[in-house]
Amino acid sequence: MPLHYARITIVGFRSLKRVVLPLGRLTLMIGPNGSGKSNLISALRLFQAVRAGELQRQVEEAGGAAALAHNGPKSTELLALNAWGVKDGHEFGYTVHLGHADGDRLHVVNEILGSCEEGDPDGPWTARIPNRAAEESSLDAAAVVGSRWQPLFEWLSPIACFHLQDLSPRSGIRGPALAADGLALRGDGANLAACLLRLSEGEAEQAAWRRITALVHRVAPSVVELCPTRSGAGGELVRLDWIDDQGERFGADQLSDGTLRALALITVLAQPTAQLPKLICIDEPELSLHPAALALLVELARSVSRHCQVLFATQSAAFLDVFSPEEVVVVEREGGATVLRRLEVGELDAWLEVFDKGVIGGRP
Repeated sequence: MPLHYARITIVGFRSLKRVVLPLGRLTLMIGPNGSGKSNLISALRLFQAVRAGELQRQVEEAGGAAALAHNGPKSTELLALNAWGVKDGHEFGYTVHLGHADGDRLHVVNEILGSCEEGDPDGPWTARIPNRAAEESSLDAAAVVGSRWQPLFEWLSPIACFHLQDLSPRSGIRGPALAADGLALRGDGANLAACLLRLSEGEAEQAAWRRITALVHRVAPSVVELCPTRSGAGGELVRLDWIDDQGERFGADQLSDGTLRALALITVLAQPTAQLPKLICIDEPELSLHPAALALLVELARSVSRHCQVLFATQSAAFLDVFSPEEVVVVEREGGATVLRRLEVGELDAWLEVFDKGVIGGRP
């Protein structure tokens, strides 16, 4: 099995005072509103921004460093993100500590690489990247790069996080996109038309393109054909057109919220295997989706999980019917902080019974 995420530890981020998120090939986080599910996804997005050298941009978009620290910067001086992966009996780890800087920013205090025999955390060999109070990660430029650490560098590649909330008439996902911006779907789906154009035109992507169109037709039988169409001077823009079962052509503004959201999520999960990120995180996939579409989405995610890991965050108990207890992480809030739990079958059934009755927290 390729190197994969075993667990991610987050310290000092919003409601996440200290949580350890265990990850399998397929993982479902479930909990009520305000429990911290979206904060977990945001922390993973921050982790990816650090690795991609986009920490400052991410902090700015999130509203500044003070808004990210658990109970504010006076209570939380350092934020920590730690990930451990497993491959061939070895665990590989990466930790980054983030401190507060002038201008309501964060800087990288230090970064630590580690490895050990699986199950033997007391015997790791480690390398520390010196404290430089750098604005961005120094990982790629570190002198520790070499054969010993190569599996870790290959593993710490994109985490793709999606929260397709804004599907309003003026949202980016319904409008035209730059044709050149189709390499990977953005977290809000704003470049969906460009991604579909790339898949429809690429010779190596034809199998994925046919799979996407077939799955969308299963979710929305009236959508017979997807037609990403170049527009603008020189064809630099692309819009998402589609043809219905009567042969009529429409634009993305005529797709229902559920169909458009399903199309975007199917595009994420059904892309060519070689283009899949290591970890796909999908926040609130149940929004405006029919139960049959949800079941198809999980079926697709389970198939894709042979090649990458998939994490869902939801407050919909309907998801539990297609997950085993060992794939479920319950998210609750205690004393102002998020708590994660794995429950046995009987415990999960009891929790769900209370959760279904609308008791906040789902606790029996």
